[in-house]
Amino acid sequence: MDVLTVKNLSVSFYRPSCEIEAVKNASFSLQPGEILVIMGDTGCGKSVLCKSIVRLLPDIARIKSGQILFQGKDITHYSEREMQKLRGNAFSMVFQNPMTALNPCMSVGAQIAEAVRLRKPQIARKELQDEVAGLMELVGLDCPEKQAKQYPHQFSGGMAQRCVTAIALAADPDVLFADEPTTALDGEMQEQILELFLKLREKLGMAVIFITHNPHVAARIADRAALMRAGEIYRIGDAEEILEKHIYDNYQ
Repeated sequence: MDVLTVKNLSVSFYRPSCEIEAVKNASFSLQPGEILVIMGDTGCGKSVLCKSIVRLLPDIARIKSGQILFQGKDITHYSEREMQKLRGNAFSMVFQNPMTALNPCMSVGAQIAEAVRLRKPQIARKELQDEVAGLMELVGLDCPEKQAKQYPHQFSGGMAQRCVTAIALAADPDVLFADEPTTALDGEMQEQILELFLKLREKLGMAVIFITHNPHVAARIADRAALMRAGEIYRIGDAEEILEKHIYDNYQ
């Protein structure tokens, strides 16, 4: 069974004088352990599509039509309370800019611990410390005792991205959404983060929806690829085939 299925999803933003269609009849499926890359130019609706699934849209946005099925169950019209039970457990999200996602006034370890407590509110202090250290090691931070006490400004962009990923993994999600996590990184660090996601998929078996506008990033990580333009998914399939066609179309 697909872990996630989206059928003909349409999302609009409403202003006093107009309606802006951000996503139009988008459909795709995601299998357990699969990495699906959603690729397209800035403003094409990639992030809105994913935030619609986890219901992190602003007040002026609304799902107009379509279905969102998680493990076969329709969650399209779930209440906010019902969605709160899914976020972090079923779904987690790694946002584009780790420095804005992290709280500058809290140590990195405290922020990871906060995410762990959401899943295990009665966890003992020693067990919590061990779990935080384990998550930091899982994402490639090899000095957890020292680094857990540090603050976001003491981390490089790549290290901060690893911290954000550790927070997202704290609840052991079925589906991890990664919203352009390599955009602000240099080439070497970008490769390290992509390798991290591949290792996490292999070790944890979770499904990943990876958003990017970079075909080279998509080719490195994707099992399947979906191309978006003006709010629509206009091509989806095997990553190699889709990306070859995309590059051919854009460079002729």
